[in-house]
Amino acid sequence: MITSDVYVRFSPDGPAGVDAGLHLSSSSFIYCHTYPDNPPILSVRDRHVSVRVTVPDSARVRSEDLDTARRLADAATAYIAELEHRMAAQDPADEGEAARWRGG
Repeated sequence: MITSDVYVRFSPDGPAGVDAGLHLSSSSFIYCHTYPDNPPILSVRDRHVSVRVTVPDSARVRSEDLDTARRLADAATAYIAELEHRMAAQDPADEGEAARWRGG
């Protein structure tokens, strides 16, 4: 099994670049933290890699933030559809917990 990884690139011309690769599993932590007075934070953690997603300005949510969140949701929907497509082509014994999410 491939574990999650992170690469940090340093450059004399500017800030470092970070590339986080999350290989999610049933033990990965995925949660949306909500607060009464601050925007939500989407948290994804697997082994040694943590990623948090929120808006740039914690004082206010803009229409651009909502547009970005919708793009994230669209990408997650496409990711799920592709996994379902690939699973459908596999042996049914490989499904395990996935059948529960589809109501199977």
